[in-house]
Amino acid sequence: MRYGNAIKEVRATGGYRLHVVFKDQYIGEVDLWPLFEKPRGPLTEVFQDPAFFAKVFVDLDAAAWPNGYDIDPDVLRYYCDIGRVCTREELAAAFAQPDLSPITLNDKQNL
Repeated sequence: MRYGNAIKEVRATGGYRLHVVFKDQYIGEVDLWPLFEKPRGPLTEVFQDPAFFAKVFVDLDAAAWPNGYDIDPDVLRYYCDIGRVCTREELAAAFAQPDLSPITLNDKQNL
């Protein structure tokens, strides 16, 4: 996690905008329409209806909807920080952690 944060409160403010309050008291707003503009399957097709988008709630510290779609709090925080939804490439660059070494698992052998 980049921010190690969680969502305290979320509400739709009209259209596809979210008002988000994080547990560290950071408050942000962002228009998420670019995520739903071109549906990529049944999970996102329902978002063509703004009334469905308005059903957003907090579930396990993330923004979530009744169909199981959710947005990671760190990703949503990043969107709020930059003021827009960004590309996958931008997200990957923003969340890259080159200083972390790969994890090696050393499981016990079965005896």
